[in-house]
Formats: sequence, C-alpha cells, structure tokens
Amino acid sequence: MRILLADDHILLLEMLATFLSHDDTLKIDKAGNLPAAMQIIENGPHFDLVVLDYLMPGMNGLTGLRQVLAAPNVAHVALMSGQIPRSDAIEAIRVGASGIIAKSSTPDYFAHTLKYLAMGGKHLPDDLLDSDDSEPDNPFFENLSKRETEILKELATGKTNKNIALELGIQETTVKQFVTLINKKLNVQNRTQAALLARDYGLA
Repeated sequence: MRILLADDHILLLEMLATFLSHDDTLKIDKAGNLPAAMQIIENGPHFDLVVLDYLMPGMNGLTGLRQVLAAPNVAHVALMSGQIPRSDAIEAIRVGASGIIAKSSTPDYFAHTLKYLAMGGKHLPDDLLDSDDSEPDNPFFENLSKRETEILKELATGKTNKNIALELGIQETTVKQFVTLINKKLNVQNRTQAALLARDYGLA
C-alpha cells in the first residue's frame, strides 16, 4: 500500500513515518502542507490513501480535502486531527472522505486504521459519534461502507463469523476484523450490541 501523510507538525510527521516504515506492506510519502502534498500527488504514483491534517496550511476547511479527492491517482482520502468539529467530520464523510483519524490514537491503532482506510473502509473516532443532538438515526450508519453494512446486517440475524464468511465469500479472519471495526464505529462493546443497534435502527 502506498500512503501519503501530510502534516505541518514535522516532528509528528517524521515520527509517524518512521513508525509506519517498519511495516513492509506500507510505502510512506510525506508532505508538510497542502501545496506540497498536491505536488507529490500530481507528479507521483498512484496512492491507496492520502491522509491530510485538517488544520495544516492550505486546507481552508474542507476545500483542501475536495481538491485531493478530485485527484485521479488517489484512491482514498482521510483527515487526521487533534480536534475537528463534528459537523465538519460528518460533512467530510459526505463529500467523499474515508474517515477521520484522531491524533490521540495509539501508534498501533493508527497503523491499523490506515490499512483499513486504504482498503476502502470508513472510520470516525468514537468521540465524534457522541452528540447532544436529537437525531432519529445513528449518525454513522450512512457512513458504513457497503461491506460493513452487509456484515452488520448479517450480524443482526445472529450469524456467526464463519457463516457470514461463507455467505459473503470472504475469509473468516476478515469478518472478525470488520466486526471489531464496526463495533468501534458504532461505539458499542461487542457484536451483540452492534446487532441490537442495527435492529433498533432498521438495518435488519
């Protein structure tokens, strides 16, 4: 997987790149601002994922995100932030971002999430799912990927990971990974709670 990390906090950028470089499955490129990122994108290879610091120079809110999303050689784009308004996070997903990665994540979780996003998954930190708004639906259901929604629907019927894998034609270990990430996105503790939530909000 080829990933471009763009952040104006150079120390953080270098630390992340160094940590991720230990994973032989990842090729990491770096940029210190949006113009530098765009130059790499325009002149570089295909990127499985571009991760943009929400507040770095050149971003101008979600304008920079839209600019990168329009690039033809970028498969997926995500934001990383120490603090982003929930409304902007949800809007970022709606315009095409794969998700938001919290800068407070542990290194291992950050790396795991990067891979998941590069494979087409979607992710929001738990705190962005907490809201005082009186919304009729869980705000993240609309942001589940097609595969996540399929698996969540199967969970709601009470199927095991093995049965879901057979039903969808994927590996059982892949189902287990998706279930873990679905639980994180829905802010629940286990598959049973995820299944109940899916039933409560009409996914099954």
